[in-house]
Formats: sequence, C-alpha cells, structure tokens
Amino acid sequence: MPPKNVIFEKLSSAHLQELQALSRSTFTDAFGDQNNAEDLQAYLDSAFNEEQLKIELLNPLSEFYFAKLEGETAGYFKINLGDAQTEFKAEDAMELERIYIRKEFQNQKIGQKILDNVIEMAIQRKMRYLWLGVWEHNHRGINFYLKNKFEVTGSHPYMVGNDRQTDKIMKLFF
Repeated sequence: MPPKNVIFEKLSSAHLQELQALSRSTFTDAFGDQNNAEDLQAYLDSAFNEEQLKIELLNPLSEFYFAKLEGETAGYFKINLGDAQTEFKAEDAMELERIYIRKEFQNQKIGQKILDNVIEMAIQRKMRYLWLGVWEHNHRGINFYLKNKFEVTGSHPYMVGNDRQTDKIMKLFF
C-alpha cells in the first residue's frame, strides 16, 4: 500500500535550483553505474542545465511536481501535454517524461503513489492514454509499468552524451 502522507507540490521557476539538484542526483543514482562518466556528465549538462530546466518549467504544457513525504522532498515527476510531448504530441495523450525518487526514499511505494496520481491526472483531463519511455536496460522500471497495466508499444533512440540508447515506449490506455 502506498504511503498516504505523500503530497504533491506543483513547481514554478522559483523551484529551479532545487529541481536542478534533485534532477542531477536522482538521474546519477539511477543510471550513473551503467553509463561512462563522460557521457553521463554530458547528459547532465545538457538535460539539467539551468537554462533548459527554466524553459521546461515555463512551458504551460509541461508540469513538474515534487513528491513530499513528511515535508521532505522524496522525488519528482514531470508530465507533458500537447506539443510539449517528446513524441506523438496527441491532444488526447499525456506523457510522463520523468519520475525519479531519491535513493533514501526508494522501496517505500512513493513511485506507486506518484504513478497513481499521474494516472488520475490523465483520466481527469480525459486523455485516451498515458505514455512514457523507459530505458530498455531498466528492468525494474519496465516491470513496474507492466505491473501497472502499461503495454510496450514501440521504442525510440535516446542519447546519453554520445551513447545512443534505446527506450521502450509504454502506453496505458483508458
């Protein structure tokens, strides 16, 4: 059972520094061991630099949220609508682009709480499906989404520095 006391805080540009630090640390914790240091650093510098995150935070079709447990930031997620989606860009689809939990908060069902919340957001917005990309070597993530009734519907390339990787595209239809 997911913890009931997780709350979600919608972010604004005022949260930029905390979001940047959290983005860099959670991505490194999740994938640092599986990527070479140069490619990892190049990815962190491009995806999570201040200017890039500011653009994303100011996009009205993207939303970032912190997941807080007992007042402490446990993780975050980002959703994209319409033209902000990295693919498909369908008006009746929503992308879950990022979902990351800090290492010390893992295995507490916070990811499940976030996903349940995102699914509810998609349903309330009358979306036909929710979709995401998950690295093909992230077996824990893939199994998590399969357990939550997502289907693998395709794949696409994803660059981490100069390393061309493959994400599985997974969709949950409503």
